Amino acid sequence: RMTATLALGRRVGAGGTAAAAVAATTPQLQHRTMRRCHSSPAPSTSKATVALASTAVSEWPTFLKPRLAELRTNIIDQLAGRDRIPAFMRMRQAAIDAGDSAAAAAPTMERMARLYFERGGKLFRPTIAMLMASACNQEVLARGTRQPSACAREELPHSADADDISAKQASIALIAEMIHVASLVHDDVIDEAATRRGAPSVNGYWGNKMAVLAGDFILARATQALCQIGDPRVISTMAKIIEDLVVGEFLQMSPELSPSGDQRSDLKGQRSICPSHTDRLALYMQKSERKTASLFENACKSVAMLANASDEGLHAVAAAYGRHVGLAFQLIDDAIDYEEEKEGDAGAAGKPIAVDLEQGLITGPLLLAVASEAELTRLLSGSSAEIREKVRRSGACERTRELATTHARRAAEIATSLRSTNGASEALVNLALKQLERRV
Repeated sequence: RMTATLALGRRVGAGGTAAAAVAATTPQLQHRTMRRCHSSPAPSTSKATVALASTAVSEWPTFLKPRLAELRTNIIDQLAGRDRIPAFMRMRQAAIDAGDSAAAAAPTMERMARLYFERGGKLFRPTIAMLMASACNQEVLARGTRQPSACAREELPHSADADDISAKQASIALIAEMIHVASLVHDDVIDEAATRRGAPSVNGYWGNKMAVLAGDFILARATQALCQIGDPRVISTMAKIIEDLVVGEFLQMSPELSPSGDQRSDLKGQRSICPSHTDRLALYMQKSERKTASLFENACKSVAMLANASDEGLHAVAAAYGRHVGLAFQLIDDAIDYEEEKEGDAGAAGKPIAVDLEQGLITGPLLLAVASEAELTRLLSGSSAEIREKVRRSGACERTRELATTHARRAAEIATSLRSTNGASEALVNLALKQLERRV
């Protein structure tokens, strides 16, 4: 705990006060924070304020690397589920595995679903879930108040020196990644994206209908894994992620955040729905919380519930960490969409740069570039290139990163409250603050 606290102090600098970070813990305060970001000058990005030394996997807690490798294998096994796949599909998959070019032209659910997992993503979400599980387990052991749920009673470590996490907690990490990837498959259909991470997407290979089915297939397998956990409260908590993803997508597609056609040049007709610029900012934050932060929040809460079923305070701490990390992650993503990219950035980012703007989506930088609905209307009347240039010149990208810094610092502060002897808490601090370095 002391190590993590010192690390936080070094990395956020004197300007990273708790009071500033707490400003984003409620919707009302989030909105006020965004207004302050809009009116304030571009923040300092000195190394003392936001920089974080690169943390290689080899420097993370020793238990993490093998766990992540195991997770990749477990996901593929979960997708394969050969006992539940019809015989003709198993035969086709065997022909594909044997190099039959004719069979390879005909997709199977398993093959389409595996496409995303076998490319080697960052596994950011399951990494956070596993680290939070370990930190919560060790916090509970430090308190001497271990009371896991019945389904995990024999699985948790029994000494304060244990690095491991329970099988049920590892399943939460696996399920979180599967839900995330299913959402990517569906997003590629919605966005009509033919590639992801520089390679063809499922819909790029086989079309939208097949891609929708592949996404549904991944969700079905994730649901099966979730049911095996056997804890109704955890199942309900994780199921909320899927609900929030759908609600977040609807919010993103609303006229207030996704104007198209005449709406881009004339937003007056929306005033009865979204009466002020402040309300549009609030809707954007709500969308970000549902579509992105919910997965982090509820995965972290679930592993905390498996660590101690009755400690509501611990559940709330874990959930708050996940929520703030998720919001910081989304804000940085939205800033990157407008920032000057370097050659090769699109492939490294896993999606085309400026895709949100090209699709007509209104995100944080665009909202922070203006102070009123009238300004927003004038800005949206230009071409995408003109809008992007005006947003960059306004300093809105820096203000978006400033808001992300508030959330990342708050997450880091929360992580320092969890006592661990294996570096899990410090790794959570690092992961939160490391978001601020991202440029792709």
